[in-house]
Amino acid sequence: MEVVLGVPFGYEPNDELKKLLEDFREMINFCIDYAYKRRITSYAKLRKGVYEEWKQRWDYSTHFCHSACKIALAMLKKYRKKHREGKPEAKKLFMQLDPQLYRFYGDKIRISVRPRQFLFINLKFGEYQKKFIDAWKEGKLKIGEVTINEDKIIIPFRKEVDLQNPKEWIAIDINESNITAVSSNPHVLRVDHELRTIHTTYFIIRRNIQKLVRYKPKTAQRLMKKYSDREKRRTRDLCHKISKKIVDFAKQHNLGILMEDLKGIRKRIKRGRMLNRRLHNWNFRMLQFYVDYKAKLNGLPVIYVNPRGTSSLCPICGGRLAPNGHRLVRCLRCGYESDRDVTAGINMLRMRGAPLPLKAINEDSNRLLSEMERVVI
Repeated sequence: MEVVLGVPFGYEPNDELKKLLEDFREMINFCIDYAYKRRITSYAKLRKGVYEEWKQRWDYSTHFCHSACKIALAMLKKYRKKHREGKPEAKKLFMQLDPQLYRFYGDKIRISVRPRQFLFINLKFGEYQKKFIDAWKEGKLKIGEVTINEDKIIIPFRKEVDLQNPKEWIAIDINESNITAVSSNPHVLRVDHELRTIHTTYFIIRRNIQKLVRYKPKTAQRLMKKYSDREKRRTRDLCHKISKKIVDFAKQHNLGILMEDLKGIRKRIKRGRMLNRRLHNWNFRMLQFYVDYKAKLNGLPVIYVNPRGTSSLCPICGGRLAPNGHRLVRCLRCGYESDRDVTAGINMLRMRGAPLPLKAINEDSNRLLSEMERVVI
């Protein structure tokens, strides 16, 4: 299986590259207009239809036309999927380059602008990017289509991995203030984090800034952007640290990873205003994405299971669970009692068919909870 990870690099901008980005935006809009008027959805048909006129307008390498056609059709498809009227328009400056248009040297890239005419861009990178550059030089990684915008160059590194089929699995239950992982060994790992605190803090800050809009609109706009960007950076950094801890734990014990398929959960959330805000700020998808790609890069399989009933059904007899104190649940039928997050993980393992000693966990759940490995991030 091939795993792809886009790694962002900084670069030194120049006027020639900016002109190329502006021209590429015009190419995309030209292709969108041509396809929209003629109702074209085929890449080959669009490329053939626009080629002659494209060559008259621009004298760049032919592969720029190919990339513009792909992006134009993707934008049209997304626009139609949302049932919008009219046609989309490319406003941001960006371009995608297939491997025929560029060459990667590690510390710079060379773009073939025209036949035998090249544009060299020096890359800025740190220790994180250097790990991928070194692996690429050793032949462990390959690269795909590069994306360039006004600030960054995103280089996708591709790696062939053999996703093993481990005997043991670990189920990850993602919550607002913690992540609980239960393996079939059994091991229990709980990662306590401050994502909810971060969102609440910046929500209060933004609410105070909104009071300035009436009197100092430009200052309020500047502050809003400043603190919103700061919240995103802190959230992203914390999610990377949490996911790394979980994947390192799974790799140490050679565990496959199970997670709940929470797609569409936000559409089903209909609670009070404050609870809705909290749940809509929940970073479950970002965490799952980071865990997913980090695990696959390490050769660990990731499987998503249906979350229905994982926190409400007894893993022993299938009966309904009732609250029994802070974070505890108890089965009214067989008397099973444990932490609700641990119970959710056990149910996920059952759904996968993992070799789980259920009776041992039931009889010794207190010991498991006392031996739970706790990490605060």
